[in-house]
Amino acid sequence: MIRSTLLACSLAVAVHAAATAGTSADSLAAIGQRAYAEGQYHEALNAFDSLAADHRSASLCLALGNSHYKLGNVAHAILWYERGLRLAPNDDDLRANLDLADEQIRDRIEADRPAGLGVSWQLLRGNDPDAWARYSLFACLLLFIALGTATMLKGWKRQLAHSLSALFTLALLTSLVVAWISHRELLSDQEAIIMVAKAEALAEPRDGAKPLFVLHRGAKLQAGPNADGWCSVQLPNGSTGWLRCASLERI
Repeated sequence: MIRSTLLACSLAVAVHAAATAGTSADSLAAIGQRAYAEGQYHEALNAFDSLAADHRSASLCLALGNSHYKLGNVAHAILWYERGLRLAPNDDDLRANLDLADEQIRDRIEADRPAGLGVSWQLLRGNDPDAWARYSLFACLLLFIALGTATMLKGWKRQLAHSLSALFTLALLTSLVVAWISHRELLSDQEAIIMVAKAEALAEPRDGAKPLFVLHRGAKLQAGPNADGWCSVQLPNGSTGWLRCASLERI
């Protein structure tokens, strides 16, 4: 069963939307959630799509994914669950619903799940893409306070203030690095979902080239930049080829 956490999702979407775009966004969120609760999934999808035109949040991606899933659009559901996990990699509902949607697709390509350092990184990054940027601002403030205080003190107290300054400097640098890496991951477009019923990967970026393997709607892969309408692709198992870029949508 799709895990929608409907009330929590409704509040998260409505509050975040209202904060970013005012009453109209709040109304769209309410319309979408009401339509979803009543089983009117097309209407819910239209409302959530309109909301997504102006902002993006993990809860909105969950709502969009659920609406597509209910309508039988599994590939679009996977796309939105994956986009939600970019924003909130530790979200249990997004992960559970993505796993359920993955069971519906034809291609059973085993992707490596984060392990070891990958899991630690996800936990460190957290579910708020802006958190580490705020941490860096807070660390910067503490650093200036410590430096300012050090100029007014003497003896061991000044040494303590300088030690705190060094600690806050380290915290600032760490938070800046994590924020920068998180931002790069969030904006990366190197992952994509196959959106057509059947896509044949070729050995060269031209029609008539040797076919290598076939992918079907909903499969996830790595995609290179668009080159004259062709994208180099790589599967989690290492297989590579070329696909028409129109056959996929980037996460």
